[in-house]
Amino acid sequence: MRPLPRRLIALCALLMLPASAAPVGYSAGDGSATFDIRVLLVPVRGTIEGVSAEADVDSADLAATTGRVTVPLVNLKTGNGLRDSHARSEVALWAEKYPNAVFTLGRLTGGRLVEGTTLATTATGTLTVKATTRTISVPVKATLSGAQIRVSTQFKFNPYDFDVRYPGSATSVAVDVSFVLAAK
Repeated sequence: MRPLPRRLIALCALLMLPASAAPVGYSAGDGSATFDIRVLLVPVRGTIEGVSAEADVDSADLAATTGRVTVPLVNLKTGNGLRDSHARSEVALWAEKYPNAVFTLGRLTGGRLVEGTTLATTATGTLTVKATTRTISVPVKATLSGAQIRVSTQFKFNPYDFDVRYPGSATSVAVDVSFVLAAK
């Protein structure tokens, strides 16, 4: 019996090493956000189209993920033009001066993205609205499907913490954000 060539032995040794995935760049540009808040005891539901995101994702080690999500407040719509104008004005969001809310990811809890399975994790980072930045943690669901990752989150926060003081508004706003990251 002849001995195996050295190159074949080296190749077999490499194949037996654990795989280490390098982070992959992803982006999204057509996500959406919805929000629910009470204003003068009236429930107000609105949408914001054009949510974008950039992320470097290591599907084998989510804790190594970095990223940023941008919500264009200038696109806020509630179905009432006057209310939308007031919400975007300097009285509340001041969208002309601060057109975006931005979440910058600090860390994700660990875990692995597995094809076709939804992973529940927690994203901790900073949220900046109207030039005020606060650290928040939000639940995130992520599903890997081929070269795409579907991402969604639902959370509440106090708009007054970000100096958003729409007259008569409640101290809690519920937000849902979703987008699909595609590999660059």
